[in-house]
Amino acid sequence: MSKTRVRAAAVALAAAMAATVFTSACGAPHNTAPNTAPNAASGSGTDRQLVAQAMPLPDARIRATWPQSRVEQGLAKGMRLPLQDYMLGFADVVDVENARDVVKQECMERLSFRFAPEPSGLHPSVAYDAMNMKRRYGITDRAEAAAHGFTPPQAVTADDGTAAEDLELAREDAESSVSGWDAAMNQTCVPEANAKVGVLYETDVAGDLASQSYDATAKQAPVRNAVAGWSSCMARDGHRVTSLDDAEGRFAAPEKPGLKPGRAEVSLATDDVDCKRTSKLVGTWYQAETAYQHRQIASHKRELEAEKAHNTKLVERARAVLAARK
Repeated sequence: MSKTRVRAAAVALAAAMAATVFTSACGAPHNTAPNTAPNAASGSGTDRQLVAQAMPLPDARIRATWPQSRVEQGLAKGMRLPLQDYMLGFADVVDVENARDVVKQECMERLSFRFAPEPSGLHPSVAYDAMNMKRRYGITDRAEAAAHGFTPPQAVTADDGTAAEDLELAREDAESSVSGWDAAMNQTCVPEANAKVGVLYETDVAGDLASQSYDATAKQAPVRNAVAGWSSCMARDGHRVTSLDDAEGRFAAPEKPGLKPGRAEVSLATDDVDCKRTSKLVGTWYQAETAYQHRQIASHKRELEAEKAHNTKLVERARAVLAARK
């Protein structure tokens, strides 16, 4: 399936969520610290006092940096596709991940092992959900294009994660040498998290349908004509591009936080947004997908409602676990 680089951010978000599910289900440690208690298997009260402190949770200041469900500016302002009503938002996913880790941490402490995961949600996400409405049809905010080129602002200001990744690997290596840790996590604590909270993305009907919707409407005549109009506009500005991939794929994300985009990238990005405005590409594609997704929902109502009910209960259980921690 053809994807623009910025639309791939939404796909990457969904993939990261799916990876979290796999990791949680398998009980693989993440951002964990070695057990420092002597004779970890003994389970004495003294040993447990040396186990990791309770996992800190994102506070109100951090949560305020998270993406919102409504697009506030740019060509996609106010746009929301029907299938988003069946998708988990970023805050939902973070709460479920953190609740599962809280359960696993308390379980491991009870067994006198240390599990010290870094909380999810400490860094702002590029997208509210897997639809990534703000950039579903490529870059749509001229102010962001002028400031950052094609790179989302969150990716420019966030750290590259290298130090955290190195620490995570070091902790995993240290924990793998602790006798009984893996068995305790896999056989006791992950099942306990599954039972008390649940598992993210047992199915992803909404995500699958959204992907189909994008591909199918890309082939419809109104959308193809709008893309052709955008391409002609870009040609008049000196850019020879025939697809959104052609434009955005020319520039990789900055390798270092805060790296400013070059003049050529800014020119292409701002012209991209301007030509989407004159060709009405974003509005045309949005209308096509809105109609298409309404038909999808009618055809898959039972599966979508079942998935939504599952997700609602999942988030409710997660927030109950987190509330009990405060």
